[in-house]
Amino acid sequence: MIFKARAKPSPSSATEMRFFCSNCARSPIDPLRHYRCPDCFHALDVSRENPATFPRDKIAARAPTPWRYREAMPDFAADLSLGEVQTPLLPFAIDGRQVLLKCDHTQPTGSYKDRGSALLMAYLQKAGTTSAAEDSSGNAGASLAAYAARAGIHLQVFCPETASKAKLAQIELYGAELVAVAGARPRATEALLKHVEKNGVTYASHLWNPLFIFGLRTLAYEIAEQLNWRAPDAVLCPVGAGSILLGLYAGFCDLLAAGVVDAMPRLVAVQALNVSPLYSAWSSGATEVDVALNPTPTRAEGIALPQPVRGHQLLAALRQSHGAVIAVDEASIGEGIRALGRGGLCVEPTAAVVWKGVKDYWNTCGQSDQTVVAVLSGHGLKSLS
Repeated sequence: MIFKARAKPSPSSATEMRFFCSNCARSPIDPLRHYRCPDCFHALDVSRENPATFPRDKIAARAPTPWRYREAMPDFAADLSLGEVQTPLLPFAIDGRQVLLKCDHTQPTGSYKDRGSALLMAYLQKAGTTSAAEDSSGNAGASLAAYAARAGIHLQVFCPETASKAKLAQIELYGAELVAVAGARPRATEALLKHVEKNGVTYASHLWNPLFIFGLRTLAYEIAEQLNWRAPDAVLCPVGAGSILLGLYAGFCDLLAAGVVDAMPRLVAVQALNVSPLYSAWSSGATEVDVALNPTPTRAEGIALPQPVRGHQLLAALRQSHGAVIAVDEASIGEGIRALGRGGLCVEPTAAVVWKGVKDYWNTCGQSDQTVVAVLSGHGLKSLS
């Protein structure tokens, strides 16, 4: 499917970046005209012109933001900012053992997604894009809306009308045009695609555009730097579409290739049991992720995605990192919200899945001397109910 963009990218917007198909390797592909490969319909990937490097002395002298790793990022990184920070790596006790919590709920809009939104919207701004659309369960829409406002881009956000009222209010606060869609999450995507095809609006997708995931590489860079340029033994993260996990994998691959770390951490995906297509695929040894069968409502709405668009990439990253997939039930999600809250951390249900995820990991895979990191993805004020 080909969409006509309202603006063509300027030469500067594509510096160092090459967009290609993750499946058939067709290249080049203009991400403003094609949100996926026009031949095989798979998601796009992006590569930089030069390999990532990490000059530690220079990095240490820079401001503590995700863009301090400029030698590993596109040249337009940090052109658009709302004050993103290098988030804390906080020691925390779970069942008497220490885990390190990567507190990405402290980013400007209260979500880790600011890392990807800043990079994607900076690219669109340099390309001269003035109007774009996105579909989201809430957090991505709010994050992209904030950075679109900063970039002067009119953004339409298609969300299920059942999404968190706080997230919907946040989207509108930033001046984006909210389009509430009746029905389950996939209905919002269906409505969005019809709108984009009819009106030729750029699809600024956190699910499909690889620049969004590229911004998530900074999570891996930060974790390694905060551990004195070492990789942890394992990193756990909530997974719906899987942008955190794929960003971590790509980031640690960069660090390995540059000789900064000497091992890839085990990447562990944590899903809500009620909507857990990756868990089902992993358990069956599949190479693709099928649509979740009979999904039921979950309070972890941010990862309630029936099928990730990059399922084969997620499974490959898990296998290459000797990872695992854990699914947690609704009672455990509630337990995680309360337990983290009693420790002074206000996180949304989607982030709270890692509480039980860490317990299950230690019971099945972990050793007492391991360094384990768990990512807290979103702030609790987004889900007051």
